[in-house]
Amino acid sequence: DSGHFCLSGYNEVLMIRRIVERRKIHVVELLMGKELPAEDILYGLPHCDDQVSQWPTKDSIKKCEEMGYCPSVFILKPGQMVHINKGRLHAFRKMSSAQLPKTDCHCDLRDHILSSLQPSESLCCASIAWDWMYKGISP
Repeated sequence: DSGHFCLSGYNEVLMIRRIVERRKIHVVELLMGKELPAEDILYGLPHCDDQVSQWPTKDSIKKCEEMGYCPSVFILKPGQMVHINKGRLHAFRKMSSAQLPKTDCHCDLRDHILSSLQPSESLCCASIAWDWMYKGISP
């Protein structure tokens, strides 16, 4: 499992329910298209600095909903924490003040937050992430 705690700024988050390995490739293809092999996106690109992949669209989220993958699209705000269960596909993007395309799955959420910010409020995102594994016995 992992936890992510937002200290300041905002984190745009996408999570998919826990699914079997063969379905993960299908989800990635729905979310990211087929420009790059799904295996590269799953096991290489998320932690690779030399290539930026596209962010999911509202249409790709709708397709995931129709397939029963239960996507969660939300923004983690200062002081909020999210617990991500083992095996859940997830992605984070630091929120900025840049305009997103209307098709971006976080467009409406970002616009709502930007319209409610105070002029002095910083968007600089700082967060803490940690992973753990339970190795004990449950009663």
